[in-house]
Amino acid sequence: MTVKPEPRGIRNNNPGNLRLTKDPWQGLAETQTDTEFFVFQSPIYGIRALARTLIKYQDKHGLRTIRQIIGRWAPSVENDTVAYAKAVSDETGFAPDVALDMHKYEQLKALVTAIIQHENGQQPYTGAQVDKALILAGVEPPPKNLQHTRTVRGGQAATAATVGLGALQAVQDGMAPVRDSLQMLVPYLDVAKWLLLVITLIGVGNMIWARIDDNRKGLR
Repeated sequence: MTVKPEPRGIRNNNPGNLRLTKDPWQGLAETQTDTEFFVFQSPIYGIRALARTLIKYQDKHGLRTIRQIIGRWAPSVENDTVAYAKAVSDETGFAPDVALDMHKYEQLKALVTAIIQHENGQQPYTGAQVDKALILAGVEPPPKNLQHTRTVRGGQAATAATVGLGALQAVQDGMAPVRDSLQMLVPYLDVAKWLLLVITLIGVGNMIWARIDDNRKGLR
C-alpha cells in the first residue's frame, strides 16, 4: 500500500506556502531545505506568517475583500485565481466582494483556515494552534464569557450543592422541636445530603479537569 506523502506546505510547516524571499520571518528553520518556499520551525510560525501577510495586504495595500486578497495571494499568472477566491468564499461564508477586517479575529481566522485548506487539500491544525499563531500575529480571540466556561460551570454546581447542604442542615436544625413527629423524614434528608455531596464533588472535579485540559491544549 502506497502512503501518500504530506503536502509540501505541511511538511515545511508553511501551510500558506509563502515563497522564499529575504523577509526575516519569526520562527524560520535554521536550514532552509526547500529552494522555493520558506521552512518554519513549527506550524505555529508558518500560520503566523500567513496571518501577518493578510494583515499587511490590508494595512499597506488596502486589500479588504476575498477577491482582492486572493488576487494578490495567488496571482492568475500561476493560479486559477477565480476558482481560488470562490473556494475561500464558500469555505468562509463571506461573499467575494464584502469588505473584511483582518484585525478582527473571526474574519482573519476564517480566511487563514480556508487558505490552509485550499493550499494543502486539508486543514490538520487544531483551533488552539491557530489561536496561538493569530495571537503571535497580534490578533487575539475575544475573551470568553465566564458564565459559559467549564471552570465556572463546575464552580456554580459545587456552590449550589454546598448551599443545598447548608440549607438542609438548617432545616434539620430548625426541626429539632418537632423531631419526634417528623422522624420518618430524616432518612430521606440524609439521602439528599449525600446526593448533594456527590454533586459538589463532581462540580469540583469538573473545575480541576477543565484547568488541566485547557493547560494540555495550550489555552492557558
